Amino acid sequence: MAFEPLQTDETRAPGEAADASRDMDREMLFGCSGFLLASVFGYMLSIWPFIAFQQTERLATLGLAIALGPGVAAAVGMVITRRYKLAGACGFVGGALCTAIFMYLRLQHGFISAMAKQAPRPDYPESFALLVPGAYVLLCVFLAVLVMPNDSLA
Repeated sequence: MAFEPLQTDETRAPGEAADASRDMDREMLFGCSGFLLASVFGYMLSIWPFIAFQQTERLATLGLAIALGPGVAAAVGMVITRRYKLAGACGFVGGALCTAIFMYLRLQHGFISAMAKQAPRPDYPESFALLVPGAYVLLCVFLAVLVMPNDSLA
């Protein structure tokens, strides 16, 4: 039977190797798992400074947390995008979206606590609660498009 040794109906000469082409199932599994790993890794890498440095109502502490978390995650996300193309870019941006939601809630928490007189008032404007996460997402989308290889969308 033609299908038995090679699992194909192609006839080959004895000793001739099969084509090493990529199949759709393998590509989908790699893309989905790569997306998941990139987004979770980027999110975890982004949020740890906000947990480690609790005084994010101070602009200096907020800047340090952004530099050590989302800043490093953006650099790693660019490397992941360059290496894993579209799946890496989608994971990078997906992690950035989760990070933006976390940052919004964390920054908003500072203003709510200050209004309840439980914490000092942040030394930056309340608009930062939307501007900082939004700017981070836009930056990550821009960086992903910038470093993505041209042939990955073809």
